[in-house]
Amino acid sequence: MEPIIDLAPGADSSALAQHFARRIRSALDVPSRRRSFLALKATIFVVDFDSGETVSFRFDHGRLTVHEGPIGLPSVTFGGPRAALESLERIKLTDLPSAVLGWRRAPVSLVDTGEGRPSSPPPSSPPVARARALDLVGLTRLYLQKELRVYGLFSHPRTIVRFLGLLTATS
Repeated sequence: MEPIIDLAPGADSSALAQHFARRIRSALDVPSRRRSFLALKATIFVVDFDSGETVSFRFDHGRLTVHEGPIGLPSVTFGGPRAALESLERIKLTDLPSAVLGWRRAPVSLVDTGEGRPSSPPPSSPPVARARALDLVGLTRLYLQKELRVYGLFSHPRTIVRFLGLLTATS
């Protein structure tokens, strides 16, 4: 089955709808994300608190229709400032528990031993991964301060994980 992504009338002029549709289209090249897309059957509602723009995503086992405004009864609703909504794509789901608990990795010492090499290996995570972790901490902070709202987090966790997996950057 070939995945289908449609923009309903009105959604083609919405910058938020186009942004998310573009992210989801690019994720379909990865087989595991394609399977998640084919498995999704839910309505996800996104609300931009800055502009009041709203977008609905209706997933139906391989077909996504993006609507401007509310359509049907959503399983999950994301609401927050535009920057937080666009940062959802940088979440690394495996880092979520440590970010919520506030755990931090100890910094690696790079003291020169006199032999022209550092005393310990360089950090294993590149700066991009570190930026992702900071984004996750920032998003978690927004969630805990109730600026980023996720309704359906506990009743539909699998839907949220699949949706966020479709948004994450392909690498």
